[in-house]
Amino acid sequence: MFMIQKNQDQQEQLEKIFKKVKTIYGEVVPQMELLGNIEAEYLENFLKEAMRSLRHPQIDPDLFAFIRLHIAFREDYPYCKAFNTKLLLSRKYSQNQLDKAVEDIFSVPFDENHQALATFAIKSMYQSHLCIASDFESLYAMGWSQKDVFDAISHAGMILKNGRILMTYSQKSL
Repeated sequence: MFMIQKNQDQQEQLEKIFKKVKTIYGEVVPQMELLGNIEAEYLENFLKEAMRSLRHPQIDPDLFAFIRLHIAFREDYPYCKAFNTKLLLSRKYSQNQLDKAVEDIFSVPFDENHQALATFAIKSMYQSHLCIASDFESLYAMGWSQKDVFDAISHAGMILKNGRILMTYSQKSL
């Protein structure tokens, strides 16, 4: 699937990390295998970031999955589209809800505050030059903290970065 060699030097450390990954995700997903085979520390850092999202004190963790789904379809990241679709469907969201969020991120099935945060996270990725002080002020007025806004933006950036890395390493023929 990826043009990468096994990380033989860190095999023992990777086996411990992969065991933890299997506990969380049920399997070692390809992205994590790629990161681990490049450097075990990369995978550990990715897992820390993923756990921060899952345990976020203010943002519904499913909102992060909808942000990933929206970007995955917009960027045509096949693996990320499938993974996040499967994840959200398993969480009892309907295919119709997913389709609407892919089309327009403001349509995520959450309250207005989460919709605004998701919309801003996407705007920050594709139109960062249009992000102005009043955007932040509106989010803060809704009760979002600087950290909340940063975390949503950072998560959106992470999927863009990781998706592009996965596409670079994906086996393909031109």
